[in-house]
Amino acid sequence: MSASPRVLLVFVSLFFGGTWVAAPWATEEIHPLAVAFLRFAVAALLLWLYCRVRRIDVRITRRDLPVVLGVALTSVAGYNILFLYGVTLAPASHGAVIVPGLIPGATMLLARVVLGERIETRRALGVGIAVAGLVLVVGPELEGGATTALGDLLFAVSALLWAIYTLIGRAAMRRFHAAAITFLGTAVGAAILLPLALLVPGGFGDPFAASARAIGGVLYLATFGTVLSFVFFYEGVRQLGAARAAAYAVLVPLFGVTLAVLLLGEPLTPTALAGAAIVLGGLWLAQSPPRVAQPRPAESRC
Repeated sequence: MSASPRVLLVFVSLFFGGTWVAAPWATEEIHPLAVAFLRFAVAALLLWLYCRVRRIDVRITRRDLPVVLGVALTSVAGYNILFLYGVTLAPASHGAVIVPGLIPGATMLLARVVLGERIETRRALGVGIAVAGLVLVVGPELEGGATTALGDLLFAVSALLWAIYTLIGRAAMRRFHAAAITFLGTAVGAAILLPLALLVPGGFGDPFAASARAIGGVLYLATFGTVLSFVFFYEGVRQLGAARAAAYAVLVPLFGVTLAVLLLGEPLTPTALAGAAIVLGGLWLAQSPPRVAQPRPAESRC
């Protein structure tokens, strides 16, 4: 790819932000479980073609099954069920702030409890600031709004699942190419989602009754929100390194909230706007790498 890695990573954030618009469009007419299955069935096919073209090995052994299943249950089936049901209950702009706002803190705490990793002061401070911003975003709308509260809770739990996936993904990346584990996770996840979508009443409904906007929402989630985001992100990681690439995730809530306001017509109160800005600041602090002190030049001695 000839494009600048920084440009690609901005597009990744834009694509992820766009999922908070595509998901409501799709789930307005198609059951969330059917949307989740269709998203990853299409994505798995495209990722398989990508792996074939790039000659990436996707074979697995029996010992790989727990890791692959862990990726599929957390980042594919579990996260997307909660994400897609969440946008049917609460404003998409809430999810666009809650999910990326909680993931760093949840990952930090899980890594501490499970792996015994040290918590860096800079990162902990950034997480605390982000959580304070989240209170401003969702707090005022929870007064008497049980439906919104439930949707926001689903977003919060989905962030926890993504944090669990982040730890599983570390083990997976030691055994698989990034494209291979992403393909395997989407394929197994789609297989898990299919019977759920078939069992729920009216799961797939009439496939010809959905509007172009709903179908476009599903296709956006599969292509831009999954496949292209993966390809662009790992190209950014290859050229800039994982830490610098991950820092671009702070743009996701910015794009997500902006698109939800512009395309879904969701209101944005001054309090929520201030909260979103605080979340962005906290995420930047939590995800930006600490500065490395430069050694002082040795003083000349006479």
